[in-house]
Amino acid sequence: MFRIPRPEDREDPEVEVQGQLTPGGMAAENGVPESGALGATDRSLLRLRSTAALLTALTALAAAGLVAGPAVADESPAGRCALPRTAAHHSLGLDTWNGHYPRPLKTLNAVMVFLSFPDAEPLTTPRELTADYFPATSDFFHRASYGKFRLRPHPVPEWIEMPADSTSYAIQRDWSAERRGAYLRDAVAAADRRVDFSRYDIVYLVADPDAPGVDSDATKVVNFDTPLRADNTDIRRIVTVFEKHPPDRNVLAHETGHVFDLPDLYRRPTDGKGDWDTHVGDWDVMGSQFGLAPEPFGWHKWKLGWLERDQVACVPWGATTRLTLGPLAAPPPRDGRRGGTRLAVVRTGEHTALAIEARGDHGNDRDACVRGVLIYRVQAGSASGGGPIEVVDTHPRTGACADRSVYPPLADAPLGVGETFTVADEKTRVRVADRTRSGGWTVEITTG
Repeated sequence: MFRIPRPEDREDPEVEVQGQLTPGGMAAENGVPESGALGATDRSLLRLRSTAALLTALTALAAAGLVAGPAVADESPAGRCALPRTAAHHSLGLDTWNGHYPRPLKTLNAVMVFLSFPDAEPLTTPRELTADYFPATSDFFHRASYGKFRLRPHPVPEWIEMPADSTSYAIQRDWSAERRGAYLRDAVAAADRRVDFSRYDIVYLVADPDAPGVDSDATKVVNFDTPLRADNTDIRRIVTVFEKHPPDRNVLAHETGHVFDLPDLYRRPTDGKGDWDTHVGDWDVMGSQFGLAPEPFGWHKWKLGWLERDQVACVPWGATTRLTLGPLAAPPPRDGRRGGTRLAVVRTGEHTALAIEARGDHGNDRDACVRGVLIYRVQAGSASGGGPIEVVDTHPRTGACADRSVYPPLADAPLGVGETFTVADEKTRVRVADRTRSGGWTVEITTG
């Protein structure tokens, strides 16, 4: 049996979910648009802070012990550079884990339900659509997590027919709450006769891509204020998939990232025109499913538990720190060691930090346009889609890979050997000194 919350059943939204809630008790994540939908007038979300404001914040932090000396935050398992989790939707604060989301540190089981409609005869089979997403999505996460997480798909081997025509649901990116609620009620009711939802951690509903009413731009995650009940199990979110066959590269990895409390890193233009990728470009799958270097940022890996505390260097304020960063996407050594430092963090405020990591040509970064040391800002108080991460362009006058990059101005953002860049607002200078024999990047970070 299942239950979709009625309007009068609504309670407070789940922790961190601050998005617009539908009358039926649901909040929707915007899925990644297909390439033809990219466009927009620039709506700047960049943080503007004066030097005086920065120094005031750092002084306050130092007084509180968050930047130098013993600290309350140091008692956190993540250390004193771990930003606190805020009420922002998918906050990048990582001092605690939001228990409403499954943490990908073990095997998680995902059911994949294939939905057909009375107004269309499917042109593909569930087996073919499964192959569109797996094992590619599982392999992506296995590489990114250094083998700590396994996503195990359980595809239903036949089509499950919906009770209404595909056109009746008016499926589209900005879907009305009423029509989306009808789609979910019908889908779960139809699948419940075939699926025991209590066996699964993740639910994928995959619509017939050739049905006339299916819009591939509508792929997204739907969150429930009050969990949906099916087979005596709480379902807090469902991934609704409407992709074409074959689908966009890495689109399911992006949507699955939301299931693990990761935010959208792209910016959505208010008028639907212009660039969506000005915040992070090709870096991290939560920015673009088309990115050349979709490996999750080191900050995301730290949040998810894929990086251990001793792999994160918390850089002190008012000093020069020299350290070696191993390539983020490189697998750990076979001798059982974790692979050394993979992320350096400069705490710049109560909810802000600079993150520094090395991006090479391993694993999910094998197609990266430029290799080197990447710098980015993290804002734990910014919600999904509001610029929680912004890559620092260390080569602002140039770009790279114009024929392949989703945003060429940031494709060459990493620093190379011998290069130095000062992040003025944060009073931090990063110099790449050399490369080690093992492929690491030696950096000098001067703060204050």
